[in-house]
Amino acid sequence: MKTARYDIQHLTIRVVDEKRTRVFYEKVLGLVDVASDETQINYAFHAGEAPFLTMLLGGKPQTVAQTGLYHMALLFPNAAELASILHRLLTLQIPVGAGDHDVSEAIYINDFEGNGIELYHDRDAQNWKWQDGFVTMGTNEVDGDKLLAQKQHDWTGFPTGMKIGHLHFMGSHLVDADKFFLKFLQMDLVSNVSTSAHFYSNNHYHHHHAVNLWQSENSDLRHLDEAGLIDWRVVVDQAYFDLLAQRAQSEEVTVSVNNDKQIKVIDPMGTTLLIMHD
Repeated sequence: MKTARYDIQHLTIRVVDEKRTRVFYEKVLGLVDVASDETQINYAFHAGEAPFLTMLLGGKPQTVAQTGLYHMALLFPNAAELASILHRLLTLQIPVGAGDHDVSEAIYINDFEGNGIELYHDRDAQNWKWQDGFVTMGTNEVDGDKLLAQKQHDWTGFPTGMKIGHLHFMGSHLVDADKFFLKFLQMDLVSNVSTSAHFYSNNHYHHHHAVNLWQSENSDLRHLDEAGLIDWRVVVDQAYFDLLAQRAQSEEVTVSVNNDKQIKVIDPMGTTLLIMHD
């Protein structure tokens, strides 16, 4: 799909410890609790916005290696805003990783329960290098001093224009991932890391999703009562929705279609994808 709307709008993650979840997402990052009760916390980038992240409370710790979320990637509008949060994380002595991926510049953190988070900005898409449908994405060192030099203000919370840029998963078998993302979702394979990771996208983006086997090859599917990803939601245009509803009838996926308004499907990691249309 080259011209389809595809917006990743929401994630639901089960967590064990409410206190440390609140400290990390509210005190460290500055997300806003827009609705919560004894069972869940709903986070938005700003007050008055719809939540993009729901934390279900009362989860059990993971007991075995299993599939799930490798990281959620939050897309910043520019390098200056990314520099602001990098400065804050370093000031708070939060462990930070980083990668210059040619198409983007990213920093990596884990929350206090080990959920991965990528914070990144895209470089100008006109300068991305494509060949035979594959985009060049390296993993090089980030010049931290150069990035921090672009900071224009101290961190006071997320800037306007934030969104979930992509989701990277831990899978069990790449053949199952390909069947789901290429055959069912009709995405393009745009990159790979040998035989251990595949990257998928719509609209000639560098990637909306990736699945790797680095920690999870041949592992159990998600244990949904344990900490980790429960579901994720995307919004697509009507034409793409109709295509996926048709694909659901021909592909070997666990799927239901609700009154032509929502497609609910189990992904290869054992979590639920909810597909809505605009």
